[in-house]
Amino acid sequence: MSEFINRIAKTKPKRDFFDHAYISFKHRYAMHTVGKAANSTVKFLLYQLELEGTHLRMPSVHERAKSPLLSPYQLSETDLETVFAGDEFFRFTFVRNPYSRLLSCYLDRIVGGNTRPARELLRTMGKEDTYEPSFEEFIKTICDQSVHAQNNNWRVQYYDCMCNEIDYHFIGKQESFSKDFLHVYKKVAGVAPQDGALATNASPSKTSAAERLEEYWTAELKDLVDTKYENDFSFFRYKMDL
Repeated sequence: MSEFINRIAKTKPKRDFFDHAYISFKHRYAMHTVGKAANSTVKFLLYQLELEGTHLRMPSVHERAKSPLLSPYQLSETDLETVFAGDEFFRFTFVRNPYSRLLSCYLDRIVGGNTRPARELLRTMGKEDTYEPSFEEFIKTICDQSVHAQNNNWRVQYYDCMCNEIDYHFIGKQESFSKDFLHVYKKVAGVAPQDGALATNASPSKTSAAERLEEYWTAELKDLVDTKYENDFSFFRYKMDL
């Protein structure tokens, strides 16, 4: 395994890198998808682009093994260097305000309990599968975890995106998704997407977390997140303000 992947594995599991990095040799780009940051929509639109003219069936964006885009484990060490360190491939990712991202994760992945992230959280808490954590318990638990132990849906984005190892050409934001993805699409496709494409929302759930912040966030929980996710606020220029 390459030294590059071994360095990444010090911050997060290699399987997360393999699962959430997507590479196109056809359009010469590499993207990383962040949990709860519009990644389903990004994948949907770029899968369509990759399969254009092939007449192949569009796979689910939630089944990584069926993706038309390559994973890092499929690349040689030379190709890894070219894709993630050179200038021949356009590297990008999308991030989200930590407050709305974490609330969206809680409402979508934890409430109800029937998800892998919820089961991971309950094991960390030492609770039975039938237990439903409060938002306060969720935030306190994840802020107490190491970055490596965090699930990708709530991992500190700076490290989940591997910004300590990868120099991105562009980092878009969910809050300005239409404008930012238009830039990405034009860069990788050479043309603008079809009319209406940027209105696509491929997420299976819509939590409206950005409009519900005051229902859940307390001063104590905000302080915990401001400390744990400090790199997200500073590096991606989000204000520590609800």
